[in-house]
Amino acid sequence: MKVYIQTDIEGVAGNVFFESRKEVSYENYEHRRRMYKLLTGEVNAAVKAAFDSGASEVVINDNHGSGYNIIFEELDPRCEIIHGKNASGPHWLPELDKSFDAMVLVGMHPMAGTPKGLLQHSKWDVNDGKIFLSEASMAAAIAGDHGVPTVFISGDDMVTDEVKAKIPSIKAAAVKKSLSPYMGRCVMPERSREMIYDGVKKGLKARRSIKPYKIKGPVKLQLLESNKGNHDQSRGFYSVIPEGIVRKTIDEAISDFLKKMTWCSIDTLHPDGFEYP
Repeated sequence: MKVYIQTDIEGVAGNVFFESRKEVSYENYEHRRRMYKLLTGEVNAAVKAAFDSGASEVVINDNHGSGYNIIFEELDPRCEIIHGKNASGPHWLPELDKSFDAMVLVGMHPMAGTPKGLLQHSKWDVNDGKIFLSEASMAAAIAGDHGVPTVFISGDDMVTDEVKAKIPSIKAAAVKKSLSPYMGRCVMPERSREMIYDGVKKGLKARRSIKPYKIKGPVKLQLLESNKGNHDQSRGFYSVIPEGIVRKTIDEAISDFLKKMTWCSIDTLHPDGFEYP
């Protein structure tokens, strides 16, 4: 059994503030390292659950911000991790294909425009508002194009509710309750890891009865982002590519969409001067 673990950080228990990679204070450095450690603990719980469920291969996609957040030396040595500059590889979900038996989502957050949604951002508009996707449900839809079921999600109560509405049989762990965009009621890290471990095991056990999440094509795709930038939605949203992208599948649509986004560099072939962080 092959398992793909898609990760983010805003949905991790204990995280209630957006990361700033520009602030160089000691306090900010310590806060970021602390959040990375919390993320790593939750990811490791999912990894261990996958192997304990009989997985032969577990691949993690470190998909938040810099793409280099998980303290990988603390992970189960049997897994492998994809990390590095985000959106510079061949796809937003690199290496995902039909050979995987299941996808697991860890650390997910609500889509932009969710009232009181904790650390909400990004809102994918499909077919002129017929469907709206968070980053979590977008990942599930891409997996669905490959026939891969998404069997588990962790994050706050609002993103887990959104994804459960689209995939009713999915197993979920709401590790915090959203009280405002910057406040949540969180379980303790040890408890969040227990919830994730148990949920992933249940999801993988039920994987054959959880249908892949599929969006019928053709697909018109648009991304709505904050007008003011910096996750500030007080001035509404704008369409990142006004005309949108129309393709046969959601997988093709997002791939071509990201190629047109100015802050992405999908399928980079040669060094372009990028330096971490």
